[in-house]
Amino acid sequence: MTDTDRVEAALESVVPPADTEYYGGIYWNSYAEVIRYMNRRVSGDDDVDCWDCFSRQTGRTFRKALIINCGNGWVERALIERGIIESAVGIDVMPELIADARASAGHLPVQYQVADTNRAEFPDGFDLVVNYAAFHHIAYLDRVLRRCCELLPDDGILVNWDYVGPHRNQYGYEAWSHVHLVNQQLPEGIRQDFVYPHLPTMLVADPTEAVHSELILPVTRRYFDIDVYRSIGGAIAYPLLTHNQAMADADPEERSRWIAHVLEADARWGGGDLFAFYYGHPRKAALRSAGKLESWRIEEEERERAGVSNGGKYYELSVLQDLTQRLCDAEVARDHARISLADTQAENELLRNENERLHAVGVARAASMILRRRSPRLHRAMRSLIRRPSGPPA
Repeated sequence: MTDTDRVEAALESVVPPADTEYYGGIYWNSYAEVIRYMNRRVSGDDDVDCWDCFSRQTGRTFRKALIINCGNGWVERALIERGIIESAVGIDVMPELIADARASAGHLPVQYQVADTNRAEFPDGFDLVVNYAAFHHIAYLDRVLRRCCELLPDDGILVNWDYVGPHRNQYGYEAWSHVHLVNQQLPEGIRQDFVYPHLPTMLVADPTEAVHSELILPVTRRYFDIDVYRSIGGAIAYPLLTHNQAMADADPEERSRWIAHVLEADARWGGGDLFAFYYGHPRKAALRSAGKLESWRIEEEERERAGVSNGGKYYELSVLQDLTQRLCDAEVARDHARISLADTQAENELLRNENERLHAVGVARAASMILRRRSPRLHRAMRSLIRRPSGPPA
């Protein structure tokens, strides 16, 4: 296999499974309290979200937007309906989501393409590129962001709302300890069922999830000057509220009170955030640095080849991940031992029953031999009774 073949294979590998569900479940931003918290961190106003804030700050309507990993199309529909963009092209690797987006768009000026963003050749003609929670699913960040820089005009804008925390949700020890501390402050009935993200499970469920999330900002800064950056937080609130069914099922008043407690802890946390909103203009000078461009290309391709050959694992395991995998392996070994023990017990029971049967047969045969020696007439009489067919008397 040539280097080109390996790159092609790598490009094809980091896509979500066909049955991946992106619009189900309970997330931290499923709650109105969290939405207001996010709005406040972006715009300073509980009722002004990131898109209205962006529109007010830029003061313009964009002619044509490229929507990265558009999913079911809700982002571009909202931007058109608010008058932020006039038209859009959405791309996504999942045909089912593109079909949903087309059906929901109706007569809106939106076009759709089924394509893997990692390898798509974006056309020109856009003055806005929109990433809403898409870049953290992209393996070839340098390739994609470089192309975004190329296709945008000097006054074009890249706008982002995304998870920019640790790759594969591999939270650091200090952050995870603080999340655990806040969880213990919650009433027992609404606490999060704490499990550290298990890397092997993530690789099976969705190998694209947060694949290089912590590289998003540094790679963006290679090609874009960031005009506005807003931290959205999430280091404490996201792991405590996402997929927390007990919290979702709680009494609304109690739930609202404890969500507020979690968000206060999130706001106080100073050890780095998981989510960010930002936008900026293309730095065209970066495209003239041939040496750096080639270096970044080689670095990315080598990283992806190594990741593919290593089963999707790119980085050394953190201490928490190593311990998590050891515990999971121990639990699997324990379960296998239990199954093996149950099988052994079942086999022993069968052997015991067979021994008892054989013993009973042996006793009966021995008694028959003794009776035949001592009383042949009685022995013959008993055998004739045993052999006589059953049935009603004549």
